[in-house]
Amino acid sequence: MLCQKMAVRVARGGEIIPNAKIKFSKDSIHAEALRNRLRVLFNDKTLYISPIELQIAYKLYLGSDKDYEDALFLYELFKEVTDGKRVKEYAKKPKVEIPFQA
Repeated sequence: MLCQKMAVRVARGGEIIPNAKIKFSKDSIHAEALRNRLRVLFNDKTLYISPIELQIAYKLYLGSDKDYEDALFLYELFKEVTDGKRVKEYAKKPKVEIPFQA
C-alpha cells in the first residue's frame, strides 16, 4: 500500500476507535498541513497533527452532517486557541461556507 502511495488507517488491535489515517502529501493543502503542523505531547510521546483551523475547514469541505458536527466540535473545543481568520482563509481555497461564527 505504501509503495502505491495509498493511505493507511491504524487502530489498536480489535478496535475501531480511536484510529488515525496516515497518507502521503498529494497537494498544496497537504503540504500546508505538514508545513504548519502542531506538536502534541501524548503519553510522553510526540505526535504531529495538522492545524486545527485547517481541520475545521476540511471537515466543512467534506460536507456530510457528521463532518459539520465534527467541524463545530473542533471549533468549540479549541475556540480559545483557534484563529477564526485562518479558518476563513483555509475555507476560501475549496470555497467552503462556515455555518458558525469563526
